[in-house]
Amino acid sequence: MDRQFLEFWGNYLLSVAQGQKQLEDVTRWIRGGFSGVDELTALFKKYYGLREPEHDTPLGRAAWEKAAADFKQSFRDYFCIMGWVSKDEYQVLQEENRGLKQKIETQEQTIARLRELLKSPGIDLNQTHEVLQDLINKQTAEFQKLVKKFSEDQ
Repeated sequence: MDRQFLEFWGNYLLSVAQGQKQLEDVTRWIRGGFSGVDELTALFKKYYGLREPEHDTPLGRAAWEKAAADFKQSFRDYFCIMGWVSKDEYQVLQEENRGLKQKIETQEQTIARLRELLKSPGIDLNQTHEVLQDLINKQTAEFQKLVKKFSEDQ
C-alpha cells in the first residue's frame, strides 16, 4: 500500500473515532468519483499532492486518475487484510453458491435413483457399479475443478 493512502486513511480513522464522519461518507465519496464530501476531497488532495488548478490540465487529470486508482487499490487491499470482501465479490460468490447447491441437489437425486436401481432385481450389479463409479469420478473431477478455480480466484 502506498504511503499517501495510509496517511489519508489514518487521519480519516482518527476523525471517525472523534465522531466527525461515518464510513458511509467515504463509500459515497469513492462511488461519487472522489467528490461530494469536500472534507475527504481536501484530505485526498493534500496527501496525494494534488492541486486544484492542475486538475484542469491533461497532466493534472492523469495525476488525479492515477491517485484515484492507487487509492482504490489500497482501499481494497486494506479491507482484504481485514478479511472483508466487496459487495460485488460477495454477490458473485453468492450466485456461484446457488449454482453449486442446485448441482448438488441434482447429483443427490441421481445417486438416489442409482441406489434404487441397485436394489431392483434383474439389474446387472457389475454394470451398475461401473455406472456409479463413473458418476463418482465425474463428480470428483468437477469438485477438483471447483476447488482449483476457487483457489485461483483468491
